[in-house]
Amino acid sequence: MMHHMDSRERFLAALSGSTVDRPPVWLMRQAGRYLPDYREVRKGAGFWELCHSPELTTRVALEPLARFKLDAAIVFSDILVVPEALGLGVTFGAGEGPQLARRLEGPADLSAWKVEGAVDRLKFVSDAVKHLKTALAGRYGLLGFAGAPFTLLAYCTEGGGSDDFLKARVMLHQQPALAEKALGILADVTAQYLEAQCEAGADTVQLFDTWGGLLDREDYLRFCVPAIRRITEPLHAKGRKVMLFVRGGQHLLPVLGEADVDGFSLDWRADWREARTRYPKHVLQGNLDPALLLAGVAPVRAATSALLRVMREADNGKRCIVNLGHGIHKDTNPETVAALCDEVASHG
Repeated sequence: MMHHMDSRERFLAALSGSTVDRPPVWLMRQAGRYLPDYREVRKGAGFWELCHSPELTTRVALEPLARFKLDAAIVFSDILVVPEALGLGVTFGAGEGPQLARRLEGPADLSAWKVEGAVDRLKFVSDAVKHLKTALAGRYGLLGFAGAPFTLLAYCTEGGGSDDFLKARVMLHQQPALAEKALGILADVTAQYLEAQCEAGADTVQLFDTWGGLLDREDYLRFCVPAIRRITEPLHAKGRKVMLFVRGGQHLLPVLGEADVDGFSLDWRADWREARTRYPKHVLQGNLDPALLLAGVAPVRAATSALLRVMREADNGKRCIVNLGHGIHKDTNPETVAALCDEVASHG
């Protein structure tokens, strides 16, 4: 039986592939609208206002750590800060999701992107990381994040949310050179932005390719993989670790290794054992169905326990991090989140 590790030690051990007393746990969207203090904060601050205040982002990032037995915090921000910094005019309407004032349709739109100084305009996020790092006082792991290039391109071309992001998918085939150029710009800004988060104290960063799963393997390999490598290469040169989450991306698993990331967050539809067999040396995070959290305490405990058993069978729980296969749904009862974290903690 190994010694009890503290949360950050456990999280760093999982990232580096050394032995852990149990897999660490953090959850996508662990800070957010299902929590009472977050809702309290939002009564007094708009979404962008919250993102720009290091005090408030730290307050909402710490709320889940105070409530649940989690091992890592994630900076509170949004993937659309990058299009906003490029001058695309991102707003969040009440209930209808994000809107972008300036859509990408042709080369003229791309040349209007304000690439110069974009990273400086994102400084508020690395300030948030630094502020949170100080508040964590070395006790917990800390993640930074960004949207992956294709997911950002999807919003830039659509001008808002969508279920199928047809405009981006059409662009890949109709204007491939434009798409590649846009993906390259998004990647280069994102690489610098993530390096700034690491510099500010993030232990690892995660790329969220929320809409990458809309693509087939061939298109993912042709368009997304080179863009992601433009991010991982400079970060690896500085000794950083990068995780990748592709929602609905289980059919892409065979090619995701080409993206040269250090680990994957698995969608809830991915098979854990299959992913581990294919990627024995990568960190794997996931991949409980967020729907479980709406199903009650008993199903959550059973599923968590089963996942931990799979992790233990494969490589003694090394390079494994317990998470969900997508973010926490806003109607989740915090007691089911507590049950998930308690179940993980009890396996130590």
